[in-house]
Amino acid sequence: MVEELKRVLRRNLEQALRVSDLGQADILLERLKAEDPLSVETRGLELDFLIHARRFDEAQSLSSQLLELFPASPRIQYFAGLLACRTKRYAEGEVHLRESERLHAHWRTRLWLGKALTQLGRFDEAEAILLGLLPQHPNCRTDLAWLYERKQEGSRAMKLLQEHLLANPDDSFAQSQLRRLEARAVSPEELRDEVDTLAELGEEVDPDVLPEYIEVLLRSGDAARARSVVGERLPALGPKHRTRVGWACYKLQAYDMAFELFCASFAENRADFKFLAALECAADRCGRTGELLRLYASHAVSEKRLYGRMKTLSARLQARRQ
Repeated sequence: MVEELKRVLRRNLEQALRVSDLGQADILLERLKAEDPLSVETRGLELDFLIHARRFDEAQSLSSQLLELFPASPRIQYFAGLLACRTKRYAEGEVHLRESERLHAHWRTRLWLGKALTQLGRFDEAEAILLGLLPQHPNCRTDLAWLYERKQEGSRAMKLLQEHLLANPDDSFAQSQLRRLEARAVSPEELRDEVDTLAELGEEVDPDVLPEYIEVLLRSGDAARARSVVGERLPALGPKHRTRVGWACYKLQAYDMAFELFCASFAENRADFKFLAALECAADRCGRTGELLRLYASHAVSEKRLYGRMKTLSARLQARRQ
């Protein structure tokens, strides 16, 4: 009877995590920990829950413990790899995912390995993995499309996304990818005319097109218009689009705009080391390191790795004042 209860709790918890019902998952996890607190299955599901909840500091601490306790568990290796990828540590993620696949081959492990290799710029290896998954798992088209986008092969990426959307017309992520690629495919003049016309008519500008539009404005020397557009649109943008527009500004050295946009999307990106490095550079370039320190201080309790960065930034700021 007790073993059956454990199986039911695990199954229901896995289902809750699959649909991102974190409230129900939390309740089920507590019940499972009461019944079976020390097993690799329970600890692995706890790690999976922390990753889903984006409680990455707690997840990292638990992951390190579990890797010592259960190094031969493919699930623990998989979750460790997943956590590393979620926090943009792709080289570390590759190590754990390869070990998980060695211990027990699974298509989802190979999918995340393909994602990690794409982010590491090892496109041929990633492409071979993703193409191998495609016949049985056609939703991998979006990951393969991202790979082709990274390779500057926009037409191949768009074709895959169009095929994916025929089967999954409500996939907002794929829709966003396709709109972004379509914006890149037109000439800068066409894009600017299209967006300016929409603005004149009082129509909303598609946020997926906004990063390309801001880049066009900055490249053409119209920084004042870019600042005006960012200022107008910033309150309505979600974290994902704020981050994308921020990267467009950062790439073209519009550091004041990049700083504002990165700060506005900080909570969602605070575990991303590349993002933090760019934010600190932008703050330095526009003389706003003091503001950044205050932002870090407000998040450091829940993201303890920020304390080390605060110490470095404070020392750098103090040296400049002397």
